[in-house]
Amino acid sequence: MMMASLVIMACLGILIIWCMYIYNSFKEKQSMIDFWWDEVDVHLQLRRELIPSLIDRARPIMGTQSGILDKISGFREEIVRELITTNFIIEGFELEQLENRLSLEIRYLKDAFRSQREAQLDLDLLTVMSELDSIEGRAITACEEYNRLTADFNSSIKSFPANLVVGLLHFNPLEKRIFGEWD
Repeated sequence: MMMASLVIMACLGILIIWCMYIYNSFKEKQSMIDFWWDEVDVHLQLRRELIPSLIDRARPIMGTQSGILDKISGFREEIVRELITTNFIIEGFELEQLENRLSLEIRYLKDAFRSQREAQLDLDLLTVMSELDSIEGRAITACEEYNRLTADFNSSIKSFPANLVVGLLHFNPLEKRIFGEWD
């Protein structure tokens, strides 16, 4: 009788330790996922802060194509307004769509500059454009890492034996995010 109780207690102890391990490993994965989405957010914020400088330097050159600048400015203002009215807590597809539309307009602006290569572009403008490219590249890289970790997390949730306890531990699959895709 005493031996059976010890075996049962040992099995329960092992089960509890295993559940703690599963919980901690999923929490660690969630922390890394959050870290990489915060990285995306930081780079998008840097981009939003750089846009007024871009518009100031590009407007004299754009002439008849200044509508692109107006769209860029409008999307930026809409994004900032959304962030302010929601206290910087946005869990929706709408902000991602706005960010992607802003990226698309910036791409149109770059194409317009390419068509004006024969005209001398301001060195400051070229510097701002280069910095924008760099920031967007880092944001896309961070989003790719976020999506890779999210896929790994979702796969882990479905894997045996973790799938036996993840529901009890309140871990749900996460959605991938899209940034930098315009087509």
